[in-house]
Amino acid sequence: MSALAHPVLRSARLTLRAPVPADLDRLAKLANDADIARMLERMPHPYSRADGETWLAGIGRDPAKLEFAIDDGSGFIGGLSLRGLDETPVIGYWLGRPYWGHGYMSEAAGTALAWIFGARDAGAVEARAMTENTASRNVLTKLGFRDIGETDCASLACGTSRPARRYRLDRTTYENRNRGHAPGKA
Repeated sequence: MSALAHPVLRSARLTLRAPVPADLDRLAKLANDADIARMLERMPHPYSRADGETWLAGIGRDPAKLEFAIDDGSGFIGGLSLRGLDETPVIGYWLGRPYWGHGYMSEAAGTALAWIFGARDAGAVEARAMTENTASRNVLTKLGFRDIGETDCASLACGTSRPARRYRLDRTTYENRNRGHAPGKA
């Protein structure tokens, strides 16, 4: 697969765009939250600006992966990744604590799914969420993902694997749920 041009995706309240160096201070502040890091596979804790610089420097090196900054118009509020774009894409995401409870993650993930199923030929999208991460599991369920079983997720912040659930959303289910509704068109 060749490198993708990084799309800019828009929804009613959010823009999903390529992360930029201007995001680093806000990224470091929001990501330095133990409750967020322990729910994610690859986020260290504590999280520093240097961690953000390392992450930013790695963006674009894997042609089958896209990293998005979630921006509410005030700047960076979280991140969303799409891995395995040349196979069955896997979606991952996080949101800074001040932005929880406003429906932003459902909106951001829904926008990314509209792009995957509208601009790519993916037959399905998969995700994993730690069993105790009820909020993330609720986002996936709300978007039409089906729980397909137990798994585990490594947590860099915790230094161990933790129980998790696997989720899958197939194209037919997505299209049937979203017939006539096309969020995320750029």
